[in-house]
Amino acid sequence: MSVPLMELVDHGLGLSLQDLGRRGWKRFGVPPGGALDDHAARWANRLLDNPTNAPVLEILMHGVTLRALRRVTVAVTGAAPHVLKAGRGGPWHTAVIEPHQEITITPPQSGLWTYLAVAGGGFAAPRWFGSVSIFPRGGLGESLGPGFVLAGSEAATPRPDSPIGERWVDPSEIRNYARPPALRVWPGPQFDLFSTAARAAFFEQPWRVSSRSDRTGYRLDGAPIPSPALTLPSEPVLPGSIQVPPDGLPIVTMRDGPTVGGYSKIGLIDPEALAWLAQCRPGQQVRLELILGPSHPE
Repeated sequence: MSVPLMELVDHGLGLSLQDLGRRGWKRFGVPPGGALDDHAARWANRLLDNPTNAPVLEILMHGVTLRALRRVTVAVTGAAPHVLKAGRGGPWHTAVIEPHQEITITPPQSGLWTYLAVAGGGFAAPRWFGSVSIFPRGGLGESLGPGFVLAGSEAATPRPDSPIGERWVDPSEIRNYARPPALRVWPGPQFDLFSTAARAAFFEQPWRVSSRSDRTGYRLDGAPIPSPALTLPSEPVLPGSIQVPPDGLPIVTMRDGPTVGGYSKIGLIDPEALAWLAQCRPGQQVRLELILGPSHPE
């Protein structure tokens, strides 16, 4: 049985409950959804011995203030530089929040997405197609606003004999979102249809994340590259697919993006690199690196 854990006091835009998404529904036009930075979301749950797919609170950039309704153990990972609890605290570690105490996650200096998890198996929320992740275009998931009460298991309340002490993530796992590495890219279905010059331009120039980016897709700004002059039937699109529309400016499909598309796909961002891209702000520079396989030697 779920119990009330925390109340939303104040927040900006882009606040939602997320897990690792829903599988097996793409053929019906339902995207997988889920936490955009699954690396950070997994670590928030791992710190608390939760299942990796346990629901977490995904927070976009502007921060959030919550009030504890009972004693609860939380973990915060991702972009937030500070977590204020009675004036102290930090990210990528666990903390015990006392009843009526407020916790404020401040806006980050770099990166976009912060994740808050609670002990005891994560937040409790209705599931649609096996996931709590919100998909507004499909009418799936709960919208969150001031006064919304987040529920969870009674196990979120720490006991004196709790096996969870205060924990931190190994520093090697804490990412510097201001300096993303080159994002590894696999050749896409139409890779060989792009000219040699177009492929070189795509991988040799730095791109910038466009302000016209969201959970559906991240657009990249730079010098346009020519796309193949052909008409494609719509075909499956995966998160990380890099489509090149006629204007020559790539669009990377994100977790709430379409499940089919008709633009030529020059590449597919490796799943581990997609979380890095998700944390890149509009205007931030990214570089793409081709993963060469046996069929695409240098």
